[in-house]
Amino acid sequence: MASRAPVRGEAEWESAFDRYAPVGDGATPSRPRTDHNPFNRKEYLLSVVRRVTG
Repeated sequence: MASRAPVRGEAEWESAFDRYAPVGDGATPSRPRTDHNPFNRKEYLLSVVRRVTG
């Protein structure tokens, strides 16, 4: 029996919420910011303007 695989990169994904799960050892995971900090308004707006115009 032939499989009917999606073609041209087409696919469907269906999901549903299952449950909340505690973080492993109780420590909140964190990672360094990879973009500009929106709480530093002046620096953030300068970076946004550069991204739009440059």
